[in-house]
Amino acid sequence: LDCGRHASILRGGFHGRDLGLGMQLGRPARHRHARGWSHSGSNLFAATSYGGVFISTNNGAKWKAASTGLTDPAILALAVSGRNLFAGTMNGGVFVSTNNGTSWTAANTGLADTLVRALAVSGANLFAGTAWRSGDYGCGVWRRPLSGLVSVQHAPSEYPTHFSLQQNYPNPFNPTTSIKYELPKSTVVRLSVFDILGRQVSVLLNERKEAGVHEVKFDGSNLASGVYFYRLQAGDFVATNRLLLLK
Repeated sequence: LDCGRHASILRGGFHGRDLGLGMQLGRPARHRHARGWSHSGSNLFAATSYGGVFISTNNGAKWKAASTGLTDPAILALAVSGRNLFAGTMNGGVFVSTNNGTSWTAANTGLADTLVRALAVSGANLFAGTAWRSGDYGCGVWRRPLSGLVSVQHAPSEYPTHFSLQQNYPNPFNPTTSIKYELPKSTVVRLSVFDILGRQVSVLLNERKEAGVHEVKFDGSNLASGVYFYRLQAGDFVATNRLLLLK
């Protein structure tokens, strides 16, 4: 078994050398090496050479660290199963997060080598490709049932089953409020705000969004007190709700 070559086969997807991640994050250049990518719903995750895991909730426009509990910041691989995220590290083995990277725990029972070059989820199992290093004979491909790692969640229950636009909260508000909406599939979304006369006063969103539950902040600092309406257009779905700004 050629451990390096077979581990690369498991990796899949695409990876990059320097995609400007470090520059966007204001991190040292050594963090720019993006070794792997993965996504769960609208969340995009990046694995970096020495900076741990980063998460973006807006298609990479902004990133923040998501590495609490990762004892090894050298991330070589990522994999997703439902809402569970797995990270393969250079010296720490496999870690699992069940909350989008907010916290991590080690999951190395039965793993003979902690240099994990590749991860893949297939059916009810997690596969780890480990690499050979001098004096270490643990290289190969390792399998572990997901049921022994996390509470398995199946894909059909991950996303909403229909489009919906929720009532903003708080309402009345001054000067900011939150608007949530649900998408059962990826589509172009436009979220606009109108005054009582039907004049558009703000466009909060006009871009493609992934399936899931999304939240947008609306700031009415520059508007007068009164009744306004916000309208969501997502494909053929259109919905309008009323909000009240009180200053």
